[in-house]
Amino acid sequence: MMLKKILAILLGLAFLSFVAVQYNDPDPLVWMLIYGFAAIICFLAAFNRAPHTLLWITAILFITGGIYMWPEKYEGLSVGGGDIRNIEEARESLGLFLIALVYMSFILLDKYTARNRNAAEQAQKRKWA
Repeated sequence: MMLKKILAILLGLAFLSFVAVQYNDPDPLVWMLIYGFAAIICFLAAFNRAPHTLLWITAILFITGGIYMWPEKYEGLSVGGGDIRNIEEARESLGLFLIALVYMSFILLDKYTARNRNAAEQAQKRKWA
């Protein structure tokens, strides 16, 4: 569980830093709220206060949003080589996919930890039997 806690806090801080750099975005309030929400969920997950149902539902919503936001033509992530709108949409989509990936990793870490804990308990029972 310590790995999940450290990872969740670090990712929550990363998402807070994403909030800070959204001020120059064409729609800053939307993305500040999205990354702020992502940070809050990370901090809740760090202290086991984010139910798996919430993580699954929000991950699915962020994946759906990422698919919806994906540009008609992918032109990379750096400005200078293509249409700025396509580049911005690609960045936004990848940001949404990143949040979903983070939430799914929390679920997988919980499942892995629970499986190892159950295996250790079973081994302890066999030892004393």
